[in-house]
Amino acid sequence: MKKIFLAVVALFVSVVMYAQREEGSVTVQPRVGVNFSSLTDYNRTKFGYTFGMEVEFQMTDMLSLSGAILYSDQGAKDNSEGKEEIFDIDYANIPIMLNCYVAPEVLPGFAIKAGVQPAFRTKASVRVDGAKIDVDELFYLLGLPDTELSKFMFSVPVGLSYEYNNIVFDARYNFGITDLFKGEGKMRNNVVQLTLGYKFDAEF
Repeated sequence: MKKIFLAVVALFVSVVMYAQREEGSVTVQPRVGVNFSSLTDYNRTKFGYTFGMEVEFQMTDMLSLSGAILYSDQGAKDNSEGKEEIFDIDYANIPIMLNCYVAPEVLPGFAIKAGVQPAFRTKASVRVDGAKIDVDELFYLLGLPDTELSKFMFSVPVGLSYEYNNIVFDARYNFGITDLFKGEGKMRNNVVQLTLGYKFDAEF
């Protein structure tokens, strides 16, 4: 029992004594995780992946600014017509976030965050019952040459993160702002994103 008590005390002290990042410091963070994405006109969520790199600049003890490049597998699923249709869209996301460490003395490492995220489409396809076809080719075959999937998307990400021993768990929701198709309704991509990263101090 004494050993358990000492272990609990040591863990508590390590959390309390967690060193907040110094003002002016820069960290680099490789990140990997999963997406749960949905589209306005699709009835099921699609599971995907994401990975990339983030750089964070600590402006004050409570505020930091971060920027990242994340490759992200998004889209949605639908089975409303008796066929499983999977819409795969891959993006290079560039989230720029303001991170607020709301209580650095009480709960160090915990942050809430919000920002903007421009994204550039890298590829897109549709799978129907296992058969896969490129989106642009599909539009051509359907006689819709003027229908175009936008190559740019803009989102507003909000979320929270927690860092312990340089390991960072990040959870955020990306609200799609721009429409997927040019001139075709209001179909937007919304994404729940969970990632795990590790911070390295950067020296310049």
